[in-house]
Amino acid sequence: MKYTLLSILSVLFITSVTTLADNNQNNTSNGNSFSNAQLYQATFFNSIKDIAVSIANKNDLFPSIMMAQAALESGYGTSSLAVNANNYFGIKGNYQGQSTNMNTSEYGSNGAYNTTANFRKYPSPAESLQDYATFLNTPRYSNVHRSVAGTYQIAAQNLVQDGYATDPNYSFKLIKLINDNALFTFDNNSSNSSSQNNSSSNNDQNNNSKNDNSSNNNQNSSSNNNNSAQNKPKQPVQKNTLATATYFSGSHPISVTLSNNFSKYNLYNHVKDTRKKVTKYKWFSNLRAGNIVNVDLMAVQNHNGKNSIWYRLDLHEGKSTKKYWVYNKAVVFPKINYQKVNKQFILDKFNPRDAYNHVYSYNKMAMKIDSSINFQVKKVFADMEATFYINGMKAIWYRINVKGYGKVWIDSNGLINTEKNAKYYPENGTKTLASNYKKFKLYNHIPGTNKNEIKQNWNGINLTDKVVSYDLKGVRVKYATVWYRIFLNNKSYWISSQAFAQ
Repeated sequence: MKYTLLSILSVLFITSVTTLADNNQNNTSNGNSFSNAQLYQATFFNSIKDIAVSIANKNDLFPSIMMAQAALESGYGTSSLAVNANNYFGIKGNYQGQSTNMNTSEYGSNGAYNTTANFRKYPSPAESLQDYATFLNTPRYSNVHRSVAGTYQIAAQNLVQDGYATDPNYSFKLIKLINDNALFTFDNNSSNSSSQNNSSSNNDQNNNSKNDNSSNNNQNSSSNNNNSAQNKPKQPVQKNTLATATYFSGSHPISVTLSNNFSKYNLYNHVKDTRKKVTKYKWFSNLRAGNIVNVDLMAVQNHNGKNSIWYRLDLHEGKSTKKYWVYNKAVVFPKINYQKVNKQFILDKFNPRDAYNHVYSYNKMAMKIDSSINFQVKKVFADMEATFYINGMKAIWYRINVKGYGKVWIDSNGLINTEKNAKYYPENGTKTLASNYKKFKLYNHIPGTNKNEIKQNWNGINLTDKVVSYDLKGVRVKYATVWYRIFLNNKSYWISSQAFAQ
């Protein structure tokens, strides 16, 4: 038996909840619309979350991993295998004698290739999820279990290491999917919240029964005066329900500033109206407009198709830090200016940076993809530049295309511009000259970086010790060679790194 990757889509996760929000904090934003694709993706997670949490918890597995794999393998339940065979995980073989033959993609030493195989056919999705758990309850996949892996990130990596998938980027895709949609929140729940929400909804309905009866009486009175209305079925009375919330997580908190009118918006322990009981809080008295605070989570609140953005803040009170939700107008994100570019860079191995799916400080949260030190390329091309100011300092980011990762955003400090002759690093220390140091010339600039370049040998240099001090390091871009600025006889010179003992 073997698992296979069928497809991957971008995804939103919506937790099921629902009442009316205050008018001043539930206004619809024109930029907060979501596509039909995102809605069916959310519907998919809602359809499997109860059984996924139950089965995962009973089998020492991570619900987040189970849900992410189901979405990844089945295209959120839309693949032919999921629709025709209720097979969400691409498990091959047969289930109680039932199978279906389908096309599939595999990965080998020469890359991806197409083939056909028999896949298990299940009577319902529940059997598919349970069979997945049973499949992992073997010694081969023991490292995927919660009691062994410890975190969903390690579990995802162990899946690939233990041979679950042939796609080399499989674990990365799972972790991205989990982080993007806050699926990790299910790892802390032994049961889902839908029953509580349904109970809350029922209580609201019971409390409003008198109003419902009054409304029905009015309808009946109106129907006596209108014969045509008597022939029409009675319309159900719409009940007040809790709002839904869609959560977006990032890899790190983002620094934002409090807006000029932040104090008019209340703080809450949950996104407003997503639970029957949500506690309201006042702002700390020492906070002022323009103060810097950190955001670690974003939520889209929805009621009757109207969306509003909320953020979770880390606020310091004495030595402790507390988290509160607030409407988006209370905070200001850095303004990011984008422009199209066509530039070539060399990845800076001396200054590796994390790469993200969005610009860090992006108002819809940014998730770390990987460190640039792990990219198996040297040169990259950028098609987009982003500039912004954070804490008063200018930042420049580029969107680069990296083989195996696609398009990612990275801080310009992690790149070397091929249009420049050299890149310099503020670094100081001491180094010992090698025995053959005299074969390397001394320069007043890194060679090829200045038209007034002067070269000299070691004649006239009074060297009493092979240990020399330096105050700057540089890379000659064209040849990717490393140079140091050293001090000799109270003068500074540039010399190749090859002149030093290794």
